[in-house]
Amino acid sequence: MGMVYEKNQYAIPRGRTFFDPFDANGNLTGEIAMGNCPGVNLSIETEKAEHFSSEKGLREKDESLVVQVNRTGQLTCDNFSSANFALWLSGTRTTVNQAATPVTGEVRAVAKGRFYQLGATASNPLGVRNVSAVTVKNSDGTTTYVAGEDYNVDLETGRVQILADGDIAAGNVQFGYTPVAGSYETVRSGATAEIQGALRIVSDNASGGNRDFYMPKVTLTPTGDLPIIAEGTEFVQMQFGLEVLKSANAEAIYADGRPVAV
Repeated sequence: MGMVYEKNQYAIPRGRTFFDPFDANGNLTGEIAMGNCPGVNLSIETEKAEHFSSEKGLREKDESLVVQVNRTGQLTCDNFSSANFALWLSGTRTTVNQAATPVTGEVRAVAKGRFYQLGATASNPLGVRNVSAVTVKNSDGTTTYVAGEDYNVDLETGRVQILADGDIAAGNVQFGYTPVAGSYETVRSGATAEIQGALRIVSDNASGGNRDFYMPKVTLTPTGDLPIIAEGTEFVQMQFGLEVLKSANAEAIYADGRPVAV
């Protein structure tokens, strides 16, 4: 009988990526489905302590021990969700409720030909969007200016343009408007440049047996460029530097196959 060799397993890896952030106390908070991640890569570097014998004229290596291992990598994601964007900014994602409360007498200093955002404050620098009943009056509210002649307005973005050839002079004016009642998500950058949590890869390989990965403690560090305006048709990608750490009561990396009924 001839030799029997094990079949080669050639892999074309695919799968879904989940990140479970730690809270301030180091507890897991629930996995975020990161969506399409076309690249999750690991790199391992080791450092050795080498010993050389001095017992003969020729100095020979008689021991070599691995004393350090460094596991790093990169995660690339093109699912531009607010959850992923908050991870990339190492920030927070919250829901803002906008009330349909009419605003009158919002005083702003204006100049001819310039643009102004309604509702912009230090706590809400992006201002309000989706407004109606926009008015522009002089500083004491006695003169109402005419839309299309003295100013233009974009109701969806809540922006007002003071026309260069209109009757609005440089100085203070009063804006009035009514925001639409609704809610929206806001993402704000944080004070740290990295975020820690657990990383899980649920495999669905194009070729080769599926093997699921779990890393109980990793650090994601945003890296690379994030186009905000771009020419061309390439999809935006977010990149994270990945560092796999050894937690106190677990191994650094787990890679499990799938059980098969017998």
